[in-house]
Amino acid sequence: MDDKLLMKWPDNLLYCERFIEFLSDLQSQLPTRRYVNTLLQDLHTLPAIRLSPLYNDKDNGLLRDLYALLKHYTYFSIDDHTGIQQSRTEAYDQHCARLATLQRIALKHFKDKLTILALSNYGSIDKREDLESHLEGLSEAQLIDLCQLLDLRTSFPAAVTITADRQFLTEVIVSIFEKRKTFQETARELSILPTEATLFEPTLLRNETYNGSQPLALPKLNLQYLTVGDFLWRSFILHRCESFFEIRKDMEDAIKRLRPRVGRVGEIRFEGFSKMALPITKPA
Repeated sequence: MDDKLLMKWPDNLLYCERFIEFLSDLQSQLPTRRYVNTLLQDLHTLPAIRLSPLYNDKDNGLLRDLYALLKHYTYFSIDDHTGIQQSRTEAYDQHCARLATLQRIALKHFKDKLTILALSNYGSIDKREDLESHLEGLSEAQLIDLCQLLDLRTSFPAAVTITADRQFLTEVIVSIFEKRKTFQETARELSILPTEATLFEPTLLRNETYNGSQPLALPKLNLQYLTVGDFLWRSFILHRCESFFEIRKDMEDAIKRLRPRVGRVGEIRFEGFSKMALPITKPA
């Protein structure tokens, strides 16, 4: 079905959200992941979602959050067959091995246009913007040849209606060879104390109005986990959401009890009282 036609009915958006949630469930458990992950990466599922009109519609924040969760599980640093979690060093070594393969093929088959890419150090070519700039010099036919040399799919059945054009192939290559943060690095960057920004994140506000009609872009506490680190990451994310929710509710209750009013000269007066609110001389 045409992507523009898909955007006309809310039921189609809900179907896509539920389907991405289903894929995340398959990717987040070892018995199903070892088979599904290879298939999804071969079909370039994540690049196809990222380039879709539904994903790029500014009103579909939930779909983008679900995509981020699916991407997290798809690229989780773990051996799909043994179930052993990779360390940061092992994940980086695997990333460098992929870049080395790209550089060897670029130097051997596209020396005229990809010499800089082939001779650059890994740190200067593993960012999305850098990779895209290097690939701009290739024609669409050369991009197809590059993907085939990298053993990447370049065609789909007619019924799929996915066109492997220049934009799609570039996104496929970039998504494979760009450097991604491990879940440890991502968790380390998350604040454990709320701020005025994190308390009112769209994801948290969306979860507050959950009524069961749409999925939640949150990791699930199941009977199966990828690793111990995966269990700790899920627990941390869920605990963070719950604590931020409780703090925001306490703040809203305190503000209601204070009964703020705007005075004649624009100053704010508090006509009520709350034990949880204390006057301060200036903001912290």
